[in-house]
Amino acid sequence: MIGRRPGTIAALVAVAIGALPVKGVFGAGNFVPASLATRYQAGITANTLKPVECAGITLTTVVAGNTGTGGADLLLGSSAVNSMSGGNGDDCILGGGGNDSINCGAGTDVAVGGPGTDTFNANCETRIQ
Repeated sequence: MIGRRPGTIAALVAVAIGALPVKGVFGAGNFVPASLATRYQAGITANTLKPVECAGITLTTVVAGNTGTGGADLLLGSSAVNSMSGGNGDDCILGGGGNDSINCGAGTDVAVGGPGTDTFNANCETRIQ
């Protein structure tokens, strides 16, 4: 015969329905230690999203599309064929997939083509296929 402690099943049922506190059933020795984790909160900006190839440029705006602004943009292409223009300012242009055509515009720019065969305008100071 299997030995049982009297009231064990009744105590577990009482805990399940909330009639008894967990501490009273399982003993005072069970506890959850305080966490050493701290909360860290930071904003996500164009500058924090840029790839390492663009480390020398301070970016201010994220643009998803083919045409940048007059500022310092992180210009993101798509997986399709893109015809991209950075505009003025120092830009980081990411072509994405497809056979892209990238015109960097004025400023000191870094153009990263990605998968596909990409063409770069002569005004792109740094070109990475």
